[in-house]
Amino acid sequence: MVYRTQNGDVHAMVPYCKHMGADLSIGDVVDDELRCPFHHWQYGADGRCTKIPSGDRIPRQARLRTFPVEDKWGLIWVFWGSEPLYPVPSFEGYDDETMISHAFEAALAESIKVDPWVFASNVFDIVHNRVVHGLQIADPEVQVIDSYTARMHWDSEYIERESGKMRTDIDVYGTNVIRTRGEHDGRLTWHIAGVTPLGRGNTRVFFVLATLRDQGAREHLERQQTLHNRFVNEDLPILNSMRLGDFHLVGNDRAMARYFKFARDYPRKTMAELEILD
Repeated sequence: MVYRTQNGDVHAMVPYCKHMGADLSIGDVVDDELRCPFHHWQYGADGRCTKIPSGDRIPRQARLRTFPVEDKWGLIWVFWGSEPLYPVPSFEGYDDETMISHAFEAALAESIKVDPWVFASNVFDIVHNRVVHGLQIADPEVQVIDSYTARMHWDSEYIERESGKMRTDIDVYGTNVIRTRGEHDGRLTWHIAGVTPLGRGNTRVFFVLATLRDQGAREHLERQQTLHNRFVNEDLPILNSMRLGDFHLVGNDRAMARYFKFARDYPRKTMAELEILD
């Protein structure tokens, strides 16, 4: 559950009332506090219940788990845990005066029915990028930086459909945030993808595109948005029909194999585990 107070601050917390489990996202915000639609219990930004209209004493356990949240690059970023394990991706060395950015949700022909880590694995799938998207990738280098970050560098160029050479550095944070920094025909461009889970086998994808603020920058970002939407929609019928779990990887899958191990070892917590407060 994410909401914004009158001064513009954004807050995120578990969306279920501690009284009888009503969904707070269909309630409302009163005096900058969440109000439950069922019995009008209210919760402050720290997750604590502040008011019970019936006059009963507020139970000590009436407190919701809150999550770290940032309002950045036109998107709301929520970390699924007590403290962020990594920062929201940024564009090192550049700011709003030197660059222009654009955020959007991927325009999908159908919903994405796989978990975020499966979607993110596409950037490590060298053969897939060649045969489906027309990207010829040379000698990808994959590093696991720590428990939360995997990194890959590649040189590539489009085959047949489009011309243009690219040099790309890719960071994957967790299993659902992807940042790329690359040069496409000499123009520096950043791409950040936030792959958002909506429950098992249901995913949405948001992008931030950025480039240097100069003549032609907006047109470049518009072309990149079209390209990103095309790539995602080319993958959808394949991703949504996959049977996961019985992989037989081969030599050209080395980059993807490293990512799969990284994703397997990534620490996870369920909603039930997170709701246990200290």
